[in-house]
Amino acid sequence: MTTSHGWSGSPALRVAVQTPPSARLGVVICPPLGQEGVIAYRTLRLLADRLEARGVASIRYDPSGRGDAQADADPDALVRSARHAAAVLRTTGVERVVFVGLASAALVAAAAATDDDGLVLWDAPESGRAWLRRQRALATMTIGADRVVDGVETLVGIDLDPDQLAALGALRHGPRSDATLVLVRPGARAPKALGDVAVVEVAGSAELLDGTSIHARIPADALETVVSWIDDLAPAAGTATTPPEVDDVLHLGHGVSERVVLLGPERLFAIETVPHDEDAPVVVLHNGAAEHRVGASDYQVELARALARDGVRVLRVDRRGTGESSPVAADERDYLFAQEWIDDQAAVVAALDVDHDRLALVGMCAGAWLAGRGSSASPRLVVEISPNDYRRRAAEPGSYSDGVRAVDAPSPARRWVRERYNVVVPEALRERIARRDRAGGVVDHVRPLVSAGTDVVMIAADVDAALFDRLGGRAALARWAPGAEPGSVTLVRVPGGDHSLFSPHMRRAVVSEVRARVRATFPAGVRPSRN
Repeated sequence: MTTSHGWSGSPALRVAVQTPPSARLGVVICPPLGQEGVIAYRTLRLLADRLEARGVASIRYDPSGRGDAQADADPDALVRSARHAAAVLRTTGVERVVFVGLASAALVAAAAATDDDGLVLWDAPESGRAWLRRQRALATMTIGADRVVDGVETLVGIDLDPDQLAALGALRHGPRSDATLVLVRPGARAPKALGDVAVVEVAGSAELLDGTSIHARIPADALETVVSWIDDLAPAAGTATTPPEVDDVLHLGHGVSERVVLLGPERLFAIETVPHDEDAPVVVLHNGAAEHRVGASDYQVELARALARDGVRVLRVDRRGTGESSPVAADERDYLFAQEWIDDQAAVVAALDVDHDRLALVGMCAGAWLAGRGSSASPRLVVEISPNDYRRRAAEPGSYSDGVRAVDAPSPARRWVRERYNVVVPEALRERIARRDRAGGVVDHVRPLVSAGTDVVMIAADVDAALFDRLGGRAALARWAPGAEPGSVTLVRVPGGDHSLFSPHMRRAVVSEVRARVRATFPAGVRPSRN
């Protein structure tokens, strides 16, 4: 596939433009908001791949103010960015475009499209107010009621100020006539305001969107419905395309810039945030689960740019099976806790060619486990955010997700066994078995790093700190008194935080702690920052 990555506009969007040599049509793939967009990332990449195979160009993007785009607090940024993305796509030579919006992005796509544009709305909410009402209920259950800090409200995976909330709540569907397709879940209906439009029931939206990213499955049949409809809409003949007009570098001010880099034999996609002095200490950021490089509520973007202002070079990496790295397949297996991710980290470190005394690895959840695997040249600092798995042995690809799905949605046979197991096996023995499954111990898993001189910092919310204590963490730390090893292990507790970093309190604590640890570790390689 032919993909051009870069930025465009001011404030800039981050764009990925896919162009066949001759394009019959152009498609603007609008990203869903918050955690919906994180979960759907690989699905929308596969949509772009399948469109390109049919001779259809496409653009995927992060709207200004979100993801890898430039900061932007304008309440109209979502719709303005969609229209700008269409303008970028037209620089390749395509004339007519179709806007595609999944879930919350359906509201943006409908607002951006004109009567002359095609429109695909997939699992569309009735209105912006309806979407916000559901997301607030979900956020209260997930994060808690205390979700407004300094006037900014936190939903699951997105922060919105009052003006942004008002603009989003004001989004409505309007009547459509031709060139409109609406995909709904079985038994559901299209938003009433659309009028008499083509409606198709498709399965798979719930399996994609209604769980965590670990549960999510790419809905192949629904994708094929979208691709076939666009294929039928496109003219038979195409127009020769030219490369899109995009910028390779995003200038962020204060001497800080960002660029796309491809690393190692797998050509892993990463965003590199570079300070004025490129000969600086390096921090590699790993996101959690099988999620791409931005982090919960874009916290990795915030952290990378703050560290770069401090004088540190930062890479946010898409490991295999995440974001833009490795080909996408409808039945792809993730690499949670797998050897492939350990190999990816080693390849990234090798490609950076930086002295280990000037290297830090920072990861969250599954990324924390990965950072704790270190490398052949042990980094000076490892920060594990929300660690909750301490295995030494890598898992088989896909096995972790399969296990989570089996526990959350057990078969009748598994449910029968579980019920009797919980009755027959004493709780103390069940706890010992659970500890056995956490192979390696909560501190012993990083012993090779600490013995080689690495300082390891674990940042844990209440739920992860409780697990750490239950699995013997306090006693393990006591055995590793300061000076007992060349390196050290420290546990930083964040009372009231959450594992997933959806809460603003936890994210602020993490960003502040990581910056402080990096400054302390590389005092000669960072400069004071006012931000």
